Amino acid sequence: MSTVTSRLFTFTRDFYVPQDYELLAKDEDLGLEVWGTTSPRIVAIAFAGKRNKPDWHFRFNSTERLQAKIAETISGLRAHEQRVAERRAARNAPHDVKVGDVFRCTWGYDQTNIDYFQCTKVIGAMIEVRKIASMAEETAYLQGDCVPAVGEFIGEPQRKKVSVYNGEPSIRIYDFASARRMTPVAHVAGNALYGASHWTAYA
Repeated sequence: MSTVTSRLFTFTRDFYVPQDYELLAKDEDLGLEVWGTTSPRIVAIAFAGKRNKPDWHFRFNSTERLQAKIAETISGLRAHEQRVAERRAARNAPHDVKVGDVFRCTWGYDQTNIDYFQCTKVIGAMIEVRKIASMAEETAYLQGDCVPAVGEFIGEPQRKKVSVYNGEPSIRIYDFASARRMTPVAHVAGNALYGASHWTAYA
């Protein structure tokens, strides 16, 4: 009886680079390497970041077009890094969440579920929230509107890290859904009032 052993091979950049190619351009900060040949034809292959698979492998009509492609690649990579840095900075920016703020989480497939959470404690970049009940009204068959029942806690305290998107704080509630802070539509006798959200259910 024979045993067959399978191995998972990891292809390095060297695997994709023909032997007659030479290094044409390199940027260590971007992890960029461009290998190629300019005689008798102009062909180049590019890798960026930590990727081992090529970002592109093209044939060019002239060295000018090759250099333009390299410049375009560098520009695109730098722009991407800047966007990533800006998003990271935004997520880690100080938040202004305070006790009493309400978050809404909308989720569901072929239906719309609405869950509300209320902040009960602020701990630096973290906050403590508890799920609260909702006041719902059916406006049509298996659908309707609901508003948060502030202070009517139905869940245990949970600690969540606050992320800021487009200037508004949000928290991850489930693996598949986040909750964003709601903006009150009015204040009556010191109490915040929130607009209605539409929900639907399975038939």
